[in-house]
Amino acid sequence: MADRREEFEKLVWPLLDSLLRVARRFVDAAAAEDLVQDTVLRAWRKMDLYRPGTNFKAWIFRILINSGINAIRSRTRHPSLRQLNPEATPDQEARYLRTADLAQLGEWVGDEAKAALEKVPAELKQVFVLSTFEGMTYREISETLEIPIGTVMSRLFRARVLLREELLDYARERGFRK
Repeated sequence: MADRREEFEKLVWPLLDSLLRVARRFVDAAAAEDLVQDTVLRAWRKMDLYRPGTNFKAWIFRILINSGINAIRSRTRHPSLRQLNPEATPDQEARYLRTADLAQLGEWVGDEAKAALEKVPAELKQVFVLSTFEGMTYREISETLEIPIGTVMSRLFRARVLLREELLDYARERGFRK
């Protein structure tokens, strides 16, 4: 049992910061810690389902994303739990929750880039953020989101094209592009 716990801790520990960043896409910062804790607990309880030698990172991120989606659904089913404007529609709330952590991106990018990223559709943004800010490979993103690698590549390409178009004027103003 101790060996199993040590193995689990060795796999989870390096991923905690990334799990927390991704959790912030679903819930506010305070609830993100609870979401990560819940994810780690679920992963521990289901560790017998994990096949050694497979991609642990994708496996635990899948658990996190499923838990995050459940958190969004729970909030939209229980309006009294909403932390946003009570008049917001479920669709508006879900869109906000998916982009709630854009303020966190200030550590890596400027306001213009955050604003541009906010305009990217959620399905494209999710792939872009996992690739660019979390450093996941196409395969890891594919396994995490349970979509084909070709879809990952396509979404990442489209996200980059949209961001490039959105930031073209900014790049020209700063002399990065003619």
